[in-house]
Amino acid sequence: MTRPLDRNARLPQLREMDEEAGEFWVENPFTMPKEGLNISAYERNRLFLNTDGSDFVDASFASRADIDSDSRAVIGADFSGDGAPDLLVSSVGGGPLRLFENRFPSRARAQIELVGTKSNRMAIGARLTFEVGGQRIVRDRFPHNPGMGQGPVETVVGLGDVGKIDTLTVRWPNGETQHFKDVPVGPQVTIVEGEAGFKTAQ
Repeated sequence: MTRPLDRNARLPQLREMDEEAGEFWVENPFTMPKEGLNISAYERNRLFLNTDGSDFVDASFASRADIDSDSRAVIGADFSGDGAPDLLVSSVGGGPLRLFENRFPSRARAQIELVGTKSNRMAIGARLTFEVGGQRIVRDRFPHNPGMGQGPVETVVGLGDVGKIDTLTVRWPNGETQHFKDVPVGPQVTIVEGEAGFKTAQ
């Protein structure tokens, strides 16, 4: 939906509405909050928990995320500073932002920060390949952009109970590739494009 140039514009309905079928017309939805109206359909949120890498369990009620606020954007990021991704949720029609803190037991996770030098500074478009305990995990580095928000550009990967990443391969946006051995999990690891090693946060 595009905001009109004239925010007070009133667009007449194109034909008669069939109210019995649930049809309605709003002359300008962007004036609704000022008029005390709300377009929320009070749809309940859903939160699904991945249990074994392939199956999901509906954890909406147990997590208390099943609010009927007709939410439109969710951003996953570590807001509490404990290394685990939390969820920030915004809803249509106004209302407060809601933060759902991740209270699951701490597990091993890789937190990789990339700094581009030849490529773009945030290394958007880079591909990271993690080789851990015989498994290969691939992540592309892009900001998460839900409908009404934008998440941080970060790479966080859950790794269960492993103690280190055997090999981390970074393919930078310009096509160049670097390999790193025995990368630690837990603290944030910073990799600068073109530099041989990596830095670990204290």
